[in-house]
Amino acid sequence: MSDKYDDYEEEDYENDDFDSEEEQKSGKKHYFLFLAVILIMTCAGGIYFGLSSKGGAFLNNIDIVGLIQSKITGQSVSSSSSESVSASSEDNSVTSAETESTAESNDSGSSVSEQSVERITFDNDSRSKFVMCENGFFYFSRDGARFYESVDQQVWNDTYSMSSINVSSNGDYAVVSDIQGRNIRVYNTSGLAFASQVDGNIVQCSVNAEGTCSVVEKTGNDYKVQVYRNDGSMLLERFDQDEGVYPISSVLSDDSRVLAVSYLDTSDIEMKTRILFFYVNKSDAKESDSGDFYAAVEKEDLIVPYIYYYDGDFIAVGDSCVFAIDDSGNEIWSTDIPNHIEYVGFTDNGNAVLALGEAIADMESYESGTVCMLGSNGGIKREYTAKADITYFKVEGNSIVIGVGKEFTCLSDSLTERWSYTATQDIRDIIPYSGNNAVIVTNTDASFVNVGNRK
Repeated sequence: MSDKYDDYEEEDYENDDFDSEEEQKSGKKHYFLFLAVILIMTCAGGIYFGLSSKGGAFLNNIDIVGLIQSKITGQSVSSSSSESVSASSEDNSVTSAETESTAESNDSGSSVSEQSVERITFDNDSRSKFVMCENGFFYFSRDGARFYESVDQQVWNDTYSMSSINVSSNGDYAVVSDIQGRNIRVYNTSGLAFASQVDGNIVQCSVNAEGTCSVVEKTGNDYKVQVYRNDGSMLLERFDQDEGVYPISSVLSDDSRVLAVSYLDTSDIEMKTRILFFYVNKSDAKESDSGDFYAAVEKEDLIVPYIYYYDGDFIAVGDSCVFAIDDSGNEIWSTDIPNHIEYVGFTDNGNAVLALGEAIADMESYESGTVCMLGSNGGIKREYTAKADITYFKVEGNSIVIGVGKEFTCLSDSLTERWSYTATQDIRDIIPYSGNNAVIVTNTDASFVNVGNRK
């Protein structure tokens, strides 16, 4: 296979005549200026997907708008986090679980009745994150990680110091990374699997079901992609030094054999996304004529900030398109979405669930606030329409929670309503688990409650 994807080439406009150079520069400038304006508007509206912990971080740690703007100004741009938090040290310790009696009701009739509500409390703005798994839940903060079998039974804790954390999980494994820092730590339900410090600033991390971790990092003006086994040993390291080409997302197959990386290529007049596939194991690479790189899929005028792996296929989610690629690098289906994709998540059954925003011009579209579920062939098999634009989205297991302001609804994997809840304060997270139970996370505590059936 040609290795044109390893060595990107840029056209040399400086050697063209004056009129051609000015026309090309002007056209290129206006094209990327238009893209930058659109991206600024869409990012302000949350278009780059508030992904659930099921899929990990999702463009909350790379400044795509900055990358496009750098094409206009010619200035170098470093990745930046959209989660702006103070790097100052805070006491973020978890107190003993408290039992409180509360009575909250919502306008739709479902309620948290008089009952004991167990809470974990923490300092305001701690950016605490909770990840549910089969045998309990992880609690991550900037100061450490803990695992609980139940709210009042902590199994272990581990301390560290990070200025701003991002968490990605898969099965019994979770990876926590320091956004724009250099530290990664992989945990399973037994405790710390490994910790590592990378050379550059972390852009994105993901972990597979075996605890193998892929890391995209920025080192100076270049980028690097690394793969670590769950014992901390490095399996693969790739350097990306092509100007205008940015790796923004990576994911491993469940058997840790294949790595897929999404690249945004802005080196030419038309922006491209390339999904490149690499063998992780040296034995596989030796048997391939092209080495570790063995396949690629290219899309014009599309940004793909997220790839998900399920049952042998890689599902790539762009800003207006979802497509699937098998582990041989062959595209097997592609579905254009006529609305901007605001949020995305994946159920345990492998179904992609999309929350849609405004329509794309000149296309027959869905109503803003529609939730769509894609089937195994990429077709939309179920729909649900919220009362207004969706402002919160979470997929956990086979449950989907959507929020419109302070009103939250939990949907089953058939997109039927299971329960609803109206918050009386600002909510950072609502995580469904085991029936009608949910973790309701505010700025200061996480309450473990039985939300009750919708009446």
